[in-house]
Amino acid sequence: MRILIGAMGLALLAGCMAPTMNEARQAGPYKVLRSTKTDAALAKCVQYEWQNQPIFGGTPGATLQAGRDVGYTVFTQVSEYFVDSQPAPSGSEAKYYVVLGNWIAKKRLSALQGCL
Repeated sequence: MRILIGAMGLALLAGCMAPTMNEARQAGPYKVLRSTKTDAALAKCVQYEWQNQPIFGGTPGATLQAGRDVGYTVFTQVSEYFVDSQPAPSGSEAKYYVVLGNWIAKKRLSALQGCL
């Protein structure tokens, strides 16, 4: 009986988890932006801005990693907000994804726009 209750509790908690980055990508970006900078320069700028962005009630910081096929991904803790920076014909394209569209998402977007 305890095992059954534990399994049901785990199943309920699984529904509360944030979507993975791949699930967010499948749902589509919150915003698509273009830049004349290279994908690497744009990603480094976003990482720097997000790491130094004071957010009360939010998690500061950002991690930069190489993209799966091309480009770079900059993401916050728990991947609540992330940017895929990929090469484009005249520079790069930034696809911005958010889990929860709130004031933090807007602040992160503002920092991203400052890097364009």
